[in-house]
Order: sequence, then C-alpha cells, then structure tokens
Amino acid sequence: MTKGTSSPAPDESDGAAGDDPRWRLTPTKIIVAVVLLVAIVVPLLVPMYARDEPRLFGFPFFYWYQLAWVFIAAALVGVSFLLLKREREAYERDRTDGAGGGRR
Repeated sequence: MTKGTSSPAPDESDGAAGDDPRWRLTPTKIIVAVVLLVAIVVPLLVPMYARDEPRLFGFPFFYWYQLAWVFIAAALVGVSFLLLKREREAYERDRTDGAGGGRR
C-alpha cells in the first residue's frame, strides 16, 4: 500500500492477523452461533405452525406464534450479546492482569 491511502496497514508489532482474539473460535462463540441460528431458522419452518388451532385470545396459532418469535428472537439476541460481552471483558481483564500484574 502507498503512504497516502486511507486504509490502515496492519500493525506488525501485534503479530499475524491469526493471533487476533476476535477471530479465535471459542465455546462461547459456538453457543452464540447456535442460539442465533435457532432464532433465524425456527421461524422459517412454516409447515410447523401453518395451522389455525390452538387459538390465543381469538388469534389463530399462525399469527400469535410468529409474534411470539419476535420477542423470543429479541431475547436470544440479547443473551448472545451478553455472552460475547462477558467473554470480551474476561479477555481484556486477563490481558491487563498479565501485562501489568507486577507493577503498581
């Protein structure tokens, strides 16, 4: 890249791009992927809920089931966010403890 381009060059002191912890596959990230996959795939399975009964407050199952998944999906996205946030905070805490543990 030339010096005048707007995209930053990778910092050589940080190591290779493969060492970036954001791209490391962890159990938390696998759980988040599965949770989000459920939130996406289950509402797409229309034959599972393409029926009239049972009714809830007079609404056919088809309608209230879809509406319920709006709130369920929002909750699953929130849980995924909290899991990833907790993992990132733990990584940053470990990194700062390891780097500055001997100093006061």
